[in-house]
Amino acid sequence: MNRKKHKLTFRRAFLLFLAALILVLASFFLASLFLHVQEYTIQARVLAPMRIVHLSDLHNAQFGDHNRILVEAVKRQRPDLIVMSGDMLNRDEENTGIITSLIADLADIAPVFYGYGNHEKTWERRFRRDLRPVLEAAGAVVVDNDYTDLELAGTEVRIGGYMGFYPVPKMTTLNPAQQEAELAFIQDFENTERLKLLINHIPTGMIDWRYADDNLVDLVFSGHYHGGVMRIPILDQGLYAPYVGWFPPFTKGVFTGKQATCVLSAGLGSEYHIPRLNNPPEIVVVDLVPICR
Repeated sequence: MNRKKHKLTFRRAFLLFLAALILVLASFFLASLFLHVQEYTIQARVLAPMRIVHLSDLHNAQFGDHNRILVEAVKRQRPDLIVMSGDMLNRDEENTGIITSLIADLADIAPVFYGYGNHEKTWERRFRRDLRPVLEAAGAVVVDNDYTDLELAGTEVRIGGYMGFYPVPKMTTLNPAQQEAELAFIQDFENTERLKLLINHIPTGMIDWRYADDNLVDLVFSGHYHGGVMRIPILDQGLYAPYVGWFPPFTKGVFTGKQATCVLSAGLGSEYHIPRLNNPPEIVVVDLVPICR
């Protein structure tokens, strides 16, 4: 009789544990469906405060009809600038309607600067089309191995775009002419006294290879790591990142080197619909404030 009671007690305890585990996992999954606004305040060479909204890795996800929920969330932030750091579409989906509709709506809020990710590059090769005029017609300023100078909130700014392992072009192309062109862009981009904002999709060079200590860039906006895809509860540790492997040290947040500061977004969507467990889609808001003297 005691043995039967023991078995029943163990079974009940196991079922309670299993139910609790399922409940916790379900709560993490459901939380990952709702937009999270992540705010950072960074001192920079600005004359007056400047607010930047950073969006990354949408992967054609939609938050409400025509991304209305996402657009309204960005609008509430009242940004001076909106940057998109790549992989906003999927490389195997030819229809660009989701991202062009989003750009058109966001361009009514603030200037939109779009840097390429690896999916945009692959999309162009796969469908043999130039994506830049499509994005520009929707209202974005595309920066891909080039830059634009402008004045923003009273500060002279240079905004550039670079997809790969800044500043090591040989990691993403074997073409010597392309490598030379990318190195020329890097040298030209950094050769200014303006505030330098770089949209650099792949953060590996800046944060994992520590080029934030070496390159004369003020602020870098990156994505690609998807916040580690899934985040381990309590530890708040990302599970995996490309080129780095399992349990990477850096998957989202702000990382400051001797020269540059990198803002790494956890992104909005997920490639191949991989679930973002305990990893909500993220709108990053960066408030740049004058350096305290």
